[in-house]
Amino acid sequence: MSTTDDAAVVVFTSETRQEILGHAGSRGWVLSPKSVEHCPYLVCCRRQIWGNKAEGIAPRTAFLVGRISSLTPLDETKNSRGQARFHIGISDFADIAVAEVWRKELRNPVAYAGLKQLGIQLKRLKFQPVPDPRPTVSDETRGGLTIAEAKKGLAAAFGVRPEDVEITIKG
Repeated sequence: MSTTDDAAVVVFTSETRQEILGHAGSRGWVLSPKSVEHCPYLVCCRRQIWGNKAEGIAPRTAFLVGRISSLTPLDETKNSRGQARFHIGISDFADIAVAEVWRKELRNPVAYAGLKQLGIQLKRLKFQPVPDPRPTVSDETRGGLTIAEAKKGLAAAFGVRPEDVEITIKG
C-alpha cells in the first residue's frame, strides 16, 4: 500500500457513476478501516454487468476518483464471515477514463495503491463537489403499492384488463 499523499482505495464496482454520486460514495465494501485512514482518495473501476453497460465504460477502466470524506459501517449488511461492510463517502469527485487500471489477477474487489502507480495524474484531476442527493420517496414512506396499483401495472405490462389480474398473497 502507498503511504504517500496519493494513496487510494481502489474498488472494482458495478455501481454506475450516478449511483455513486447519488449515495455520495461507494457502498458495500469489506475492507480494513485502518488502511482507509491513510487513503485520501477513492478510485472506482468498472466491473461490467448488464445494468451499467449503457454508460459505455470499458471493463476494468478507472472512471471516477473521489476525495474520501467518511467511512461508515453499514449495519444491515455483513459478508458470509460476519465482517462488516462499509460505505466510503466522498465530498468531491473527478471523472476520468484510465483503461486497464483494475488488474485481472486481483481476487478481492478492494485494493490499495497510489494514484501515480495506477497511471492517474493527481494534478490533472478537476474535482467538483458531489451534488446534494435528490430526495426520493421510498416504498416504506409511501406505503408500497396498493393492490389496485399493482393490478393496473401488471395489466399494462401483459396487455390485459386490470380486472383480469389475480394477485394471491400467502402469509
